[in-house]
Amino acid sequence: MKTFGESFRRYINLILLMLFMSVSFFACGKAQKTDKKEKTNELFGHKIKESMTLSYAKEYSVDYYEGGLTLINIGEDKILLLDEGVEKPSGAEAEGYMILQKPFDNIYLASSSSMDYFSALGELNKVTMTSTDIDDWSLNEVITSLQNEEMLYVGKYSAPDYEYILDEGCSLAIENTMIYHSPETKEKLEELGIPVLVEKSSREVDPLGRLEWIKLYGLLMDKTEIAEKIFDDECSKLNAIEERIKNDDDNSDKNLTAVCFYITASGIPSVRNPEDYLTKLVRKAGFKYSIDNISGNENKTFINMQMEQFFADSCDTDVMIYSASFEIAPANITELIEKDEMLKEFKAVEEKNVWCYNIDIFQNPTKMAEMTEEFYKIYEFTLNGGDEPELVYFYRLK
Repeated sequence: MKTFGESFRRYINLILLMLFMSVSFFACGKAQKTDKKEKTNELFGHKIKESMTLSYAKEYSVDYYEGGLTLINIGEDKILLLDEGVEKPSGAEAEGYMILQKPFDNIYLASSSSMDYFSALGELNKVTMTSTDIDDWSLNEVITSLQNEEMLYVGKYSAPDYEYILDEGCSLAIENTMIYHSPETKEKLEELGIPVLVEKSSREVDPLGRLEWIKLYGLLMDKTEIAEKIFDDECSKLNAIEERIKNDDDNSDKNLTAVCFYITASGIPSVRNPEDYLTKLVRKAGFKYSIDNISGNENKTFINMQMEQFFADSCDTDVMIYSASFEIAPANITELIEKDEMLKEFKAVEEKNVWCYNIDIFQNPTKMAEMTEEFYKIYEFTLNGGDEPELVYFYRLK
């Protein structure tokens, strides 16, 4: 026979168990509700049809809805893309959606890395304004458009010619993340009724993630199938290169190394982040990256080092690749050594195996496979010698 104390304790335990189960039940219910909110199956009365398939890109997503509505998420930005002739849903802007209405014309492009997507899609004529002056372009098609005044430089991204942009009938402004350093510029454009899309392809750490942004531009330009084909073709080329390297007996047990760097105006070595998309292309071409032990902000393209540490980590590197994106590249090995005498002690400098960008690689995101192919040619030249390869994207310092 149970005592009163035992019965009371059993009663209390039963009450606590019921409370625990109740809390767990409501907690689970709340989590399910959150998940449901993350994937909106209905938008302004229109049901979801499908989502864009993205294999590598992490910085954006696309969902298609009935009624000509498409939801684009870029970070915290919710963008409602409307097909031509589709009316704007009531209350959309009040709910925090930015409205984009097809078709787009007289685009103001302040993101220089995005121009290549328009060029690849055959839609460069839709971009009539840029914040990058002619001397800073490496895309021949863009240079020609600026020379023929089919495209106009309208001032620096942080201080564009608002009056001209407005008078031109701009339907869309495309900025990169630099605009966050000048938020008043974005606000001013929006005050003038010009929607501003802040694209974040530069934050993609996978090179194919950066390339996959062409699908977003294909969506905006109604060239989705062409965009998918460009993406698939580049992926196939990269896969073919990797298979060739994998099956190349001459490369077995070889550990050629490479490092991407430049010397700042103040004489400090700045090394390409080991997690950056370009260093991943270097690895895809068969190289090992010399400096894998530095840490820093993953969003930084380059990380500064002391020359002594740079020497210790990469003095025996087989290939050095000098970036000309931020500083004027040296014309030859002599000019490189003038930046710091210690550089002449590097193996790659002694063997004249220093290569330099021939163009602004940042402006060519749709040429991932072609760049990797050239990295591989540099690899083969370093490994086997012979005739110096003729390259489009890189040249050798003599």
